[in-house]
Amino acid sequence: MNQLKQWLKEPKVPLFYLSLLRILLGVLFITTWFENLDKDLYTPEGLKGFLESQLNENSLAWYESFIRDVIIPMRDVFAPFQLVSELLLGIFLLLGFLTRPAALGGFFFVLNTYLVSIGTGEWAWSYYMILASLALVGISGAGRSLGVDAFLTTQYDRLLQSVLKRGANSSSKLDPLQSP
Repeated sequence: MNQLKQWLKEPKVPLFYLSLLRILLGVLFITTWFENLDKDLYTPEGLKGFLESQLNENSLAWYESFIRDVIIPMRDVFAPFQLVSELLLGIFLLLGFLTRPAALGGFFFVLNTYLVSIGTGEWAWSYYMILASLALVGISGAGRSLGVDAFLTTQYDRLLQSVLKRGANSSSKLDPLQSP
C-alpha cells in the first residue's frame, strides 16, 4: 500500500512539460482577449450581441434561460467582469502565478463558452481539449516549474517550516510531563 501511495505522489510527467502547456494556455487567453477587445465583445452591447448570436434552436434550454434571464439583463456587470477576468486568467497562466485557481477559473470560463456555443456548429473537441489541458495544468500545479508559483511555494514552505519549528520548540517548553 505504501508503494502505491508513493507512486501516486511522484510526478509521472516532469512539470516542465506541463508548464509549457500552461504557458500556451496563457497565450491562448491573452490572444483571445485582444481579439475580443478588437471586436468590442467586452462592452455590454457587444456581449449581448455575441450571446444572442450563439443561442439557437439547439441550445440547451436551461442554459439559454440562464443567459437570457440573468447574463443579458446584467450585461453591464458581466462585460467588464469578462474583460478583466479573461485578461487576468491569461496573465496568471502565462506567469505561473496562482496557477491552480487560474486553471480552475479558466476551466469554468471555457465551460460556459462551450455551453453557450452548443448547436452553433463549432467543433466541440476544441473546447474539450482546452478543458482537459486546463484540468491537467490545475491538477499538476504546473506553475511550480517556470512560474511564480515555484518561488511562492519555496517561500511558503520555508515560512511553514519556521512556524512549525517554533511551535514544536514552544510546546516542548510547555510540556508538563517533561522535567525542567
